[in-house]
Amino acid sequence: MQAVILAAGVGSRLTALSGGTPKCLVEIGGRPLIMHQLEMLADHGVGPTIVVVGYRADEVKTVVGERAQVVVNERFEETNSLYSLWLARDLITGPFVLMNSDLFFDPTILNKLLRESGSALAYDSTSSRGREQTKVALRKRLIVDLGKDLPPSVARGESLGLLKFDEEGRQAILEAAEHLIREGHEDAWVIEGTRAVVSQHEVAGVNIAGLPWAEIDFPYDLDVARREVWPAIYKRRWRKRVYWDRVRWLALAAVAVLVGIIGWQANTQVGPASVDWETVAVEGDAIVPVRTNGAASKPQRWVFVPLGKVAHGTATAPRVSVETRLVLSKGIRSEYRYVIAITVDGEPVTWKAHTTQLDTAAVASVGRVGKRERTKLDLSPGPHEVGVRLLDGHGEQILVRLREREEMDEEP
Repeated sequence: MQAVILAAGVGSRLTALSGGTPKCLVEIGGRPLIMHQLEMLADHGVGPTIVVVGYRADEVKTVVGERAQVVVNERFEETNSLYSLWLARDLITGPFVLMNSDLFFDPTILNKLLRESGSALAYDSTSSRGREQTKVALRKRLIVDLGKDLPPSVARGESLGLLKFDEEGRQAILEAAEHLIREGHEDAWVIEGTRAVVSQHEVAGVNIAGLPWAEIDFPYDLDVARREVWPAIYKRRWRKRVYWDRVRWLALAAVAVLVGIIGWQANTQVGPASVDWETVAVEGDAIVPVRTNGAASKPQRWVFVPLGKVAHGTATAPRVSVETRLVLSKGIRSEYRYVIAITVDGEPVTWKAHTTQLDTAAVASVGRVGKRERTKLDLSPGPHEVGVRLLDGHGEQILVRLREREEMDEEP
């Protein structure tokens, strides 16, 4: 899934505080705002990303670097955000996430948006009274209208300016942009194109009430982002780190015992793989055998990990492959999404958003499972504790297996 960040505006209402710095480059938590957005998208497996720039474009391009493809709106002073989106139309080739560059928000919000199977818009039901707010009206979870002119009496919340378009939605928003631009509405906002889309295409409303976010238009908004929103986001990460610091030594001791008791057995009951790859003993809720080549094949040993719990294993080789399978929820989907967090020695190293499908060749006692997904790690010499945790997704359990190898010349 692609992403588009609209960052061409001047941000004149912030000038008193920013000194003329482009709005997307104002610092929050010691980093430019757009870096928070780019890193969040990458953490959730979204990309490639397109950034449309205009005001002081060279400065923004320098910060973005190779993290995204840049499109320049040379007419940023006389056009608006819909025109910027229209300029990127030929690069948007599939479903995509769309956001304004002045949006600062908790990563959980993006995760909630990505979990929706079709097009979706993030809104906050606790905020809908301000004159400057883009308000939304809903019917049975679907957005039926939105705009700053929407009467507060029918509004059910405020739009964040964060949307996800599926393939049909992509075509609808780009067609709406094309129509409005050709009709001379180059100064239209993206919200006007979205308003046209919701009248003909289903866009689900994703309520993110209670999660920290800020749309940074005025100096007061930037102050709130720095003083309230960023500390709230950082605190959530800090709590995770403190948790790892408390439990990792107990986990290491437990893993050491587990390796001594069942390590040999685990290494001799894995499924077909390269003889150079060895399975790392992993601590989790239960061992689940998975057969992938019929009933006569040797079962692979996977660890069952419910949502919120952690699987731990101690790797000693420098090349590690974290393998996961999603235990599929009830209902039939063409694809399933889930997000995992990986730690090394108790420190978060990466988040991965996987899109998987039913593995029709796999037979497991826990029911239907998705295809195997791999995340590769390069570690420094010596033993390292690797932790794997399911954060969210279309399921509440995953199966985990760790493999290690001295060199990574072939797939495990």
